[in-house]
Amino acid sequence: MVTGESLPILKEINSSVIGGTINLHGALHIQATKVGSNTVLSQIICLVETAQMSKAPVQKFADFVASIFVPTVVALSFLTLVYLWSIRSIPR
Repeated sequence: MVTGESLPILKEINSSVIGGTINLHGALHIQATKVGSNTVLSQIICLVETAQMSKAPVQKFADFVASIFVPTVVALSFLTLVYLWSIRSIPR
């Protein structure tokens, strides 16, 4: 499952297996060589968490542009509203 193989893979004596391996037939005698944070699954989880915490350069740039663009648009909208209100309130 973890390796992404779509078809069963034959394992011989002394072959290594990863957690989540499916036994199709026969008995297995397995010795755990890695446990806890040393397992493949734990390493994958760590890599995914690290990737989720960091931002891509393009995302950092988009955040920077948005931090300037959005307040500018809101301010211009407010100034336009004030200007149009002031024009309508002047008697002609």
